Formats: sequence, C-alpha cells, structure tokens
Amino acid sequence: MSEIRDWKLVETNLGRSEQIPYEVAVLPIGATEAHNLHLPYGTDSYQVEAVAERACERAWQQGAEVLLLPTITVGVNENTLGFPWTLSYKPTTILQILRDTVSCLEQHRLMKLLILNGHGGNELKPFLRELFRETDVQIVLVDWWTVDPEGFETIFDEPGEHGGEMETSVMLHLRPELVEMERADEGATREPHFTGMKQGWAWIARPWDRLTYNSGVGNPRSATAEKGEQFVERCTSKIATLLVEMAHESLDDWYPYEAD
Repeated sequence: MSEIRDWKLVETNLGRSEQIPYEVAVLPIGATEAHNLHLPYGTDSYQVEAVAERACERAWQQGAEVLLLPTITVGVNENTLGFPWTLSYKPTTILQILRDTVSCLEQHRLMKLLILNGHGGNELKPFLRELFRETDVQIVLVDWWTVDPEGFETIFDEPGEHGGEMETSVMLHLRPELVEMERADEGATREPHFTGMKQGWAWIARPWDRLTYNSGVGNPRSATAEKGEQFVERCTSKIATLLVEMAHESLDDWYPYEAD
C-alpha cells in the first residue's frame, strides 16, 4: 500500500489533516484544449499538476506545511473554441471559482495561497486585483513556465508557444504514452495584415483557428524527454523555494514585504 501524502488534499483525510497546521494552499489551474495534432487536450492540466505535486512534495520535505488543492482542469479558452472539443470557462466563471475557493480557505483560516497557472489564456492578474479588497487571504500568482527564463532560453532550440518544443518536451518527460510525435505538424502560423500586430504593440484576442493550422504554435520536432525533465526540475526547485518562504513568512501588516 502506498503512503498517503498529507500535503495533497484529495489523498489525505479528516483524521490526519486535523493534526496539521497547514500554512500555504496551492491551487493549480490548467486547461482542456487542442495542442497541435500530437499532444493531449489535457496538456496544460497534466503539466501544472505535475509541477505542483513535485514542488509541494519538495517543500514539505523542507518543513513547509503546504496543502495541494484539486486542479482546475478547464481554463479560459474562448478564442480556441474553433477547434473541436476545446472546453472553456468564461473569465467571469474563473473569477467566481477563485472567489469561492478563497472563501473556503478563509473559512478554514488557511490564509496564504499560491495560484499556479498552467495556461497562457488564464490571465489572472485582473482577478487578483478584484479579490484583493474582498479577502484577507494573501494570494501569490505564478505562471509555472515563466519561473526560469534562463532555462527556457538555453534548454530549448525553439521553445514555441503552444504545442511546440517546450511543451512537447515536458509531456515526453511526464506522460510519454500520450504523445504521438508522428502526428505533429510544424506549428506554423498565419501572418496578420496589421503592422502593429506584426511588431507586437497591437493586440487582439487571437482566433486560434485562423492564426494556426492545427492549433500548434512552434515546431515540436526537436523536443526530447531529457529537455523536459531538465526544465521541469529547474522550475520545480524554484517554486518549492517560494512555498517554503511563504510558509515561514509571518502574516502581519507588511506581508510579504520587509518592514522599515
């Protein structure tokens, strides 16, 4: 029989959890959407949950009493619904899910929360600004793939944005049985007409079925499991350190800053 992981809410029980003064909750948020022709719809959710699990386990081993909440597996994908079977919650729905989750944490007096995001379409900063005046729960937001920009640039030849080398490498490491490389296309995109969009200073909510050919952005051909393992390890280590710091930081009027 495998050991119960007390840092994972869905595995622990009331008898065990009542003995643990949890300090930090971790909420992973992913998505369910097409990822080129070769990666599973749950790519973002698989990745963020795996990173969260590894970071929580490492932080727990360092004495941080963290609690991993169940992963939200549907994200904001309003602009990718042109591809079959993509699922999407509207931004207002995500805000309400966050609001309800934070309310539960406040009820249980777990007052520190790390939201670990795994999907670029989940632009959560505006939500945190709205929640800021509604709750005393202190919320930190991390997009997991951004925590090690040096590794992102040096490990991968062409990381890509969606279903490219980085994401494919990570999935080859985490869930190789779900990756069908022989189906992958090169992840090419169509060019916009507008100069501002070409130069990056004009923005639209990109309609993914017009921007891409098969939902991929970036060529996955040079992906390897070794690259994915290296990148996940580097990101996990940094996130675990953050969790330890959050757990050990006192909740006072200055949190998380140093008082003068």
